[in-house]
Amino acid sequence: MTSREKRGLQSFRRVQGWAAAHRDILQAAPPPVAALVAKLGEVVARIESSATQQDVQHRLSTRSATDATTRRAAVLDAMRPIAQVGRTLRGGVYGISAISKMPGNADNEHLVKAALSMAENATIFRTALIEHGLQPDCIEVLQAAAETLKSSVDTRGLARSAGVGASKGIRADILQGNKLVSLVDAGLQPLLRNDVSKLASWRNAKRVTTKGVVGAIVPPALEVRAPSTTPVTTETHAA
Repeated sequence: MTSREKRGLQSFRRVQGWAAAHRDILQAAPPPVAALVAKLGEVVARIESSATQQDVQHRLSTRSATDATTRRAAVLDAMRPIAQVGRTLRGGVYGISAISKMPGNADNEHLVKAALSMAENATIFRTALIEHGLQPDCIEVLQAAAETLKSSVDTRGLARSAGVGASKGIRADILQGNKLVSLVDAGLQPLLRNDVSKLASWRNAKRVTTKGVVGAIVPPALEVRAPSTTPVTTETHAA
């Protein structure tokens, strides 16, 4: 949530608290006002749920959450021996140069494609790879590592999409909450017009605070002492 969205949510909660503390005023207001306050409660619940989902999906979209770094390393480790044998046998085994190159500084998506392509091409040269020292399951190990990294990429993508959806939901609910508060305000104004204290508390409850506003600090007044009115006497001593 943005800081403004957080402040909007806080104002909605204050409105709920004010309404709970002034049930007599709500009862005196037209029936739709209480219904609007109840609707605001539903909006607050949705915003809080979306905010939680937003945070959860953000965490799931990180590399550490999906262990992408470790999985990427596993793919590269599985590719290197195959590429090394491919480079060594170039010129001696026709077409083996197709598996002789490692991908450059590719992102995970492109690394998955490169790894799966190498695994597919390597099946043609399975016998040559095994005969020159690689494990019999080297191609299967590469395929499994690539699929695992692909799953990590897909998981992060889904998490990002879900996070975007939660963010849009929050924005929509903030707008709806503002409209509801405005309608509640219109319904309460006639009842609060002649009660300065309750009107002030209501206005304070519904306002969206401004970030960084600090109350002014008024220095204490300096005490000014009046000059003494006691006459100063001068004693004359005889010589």
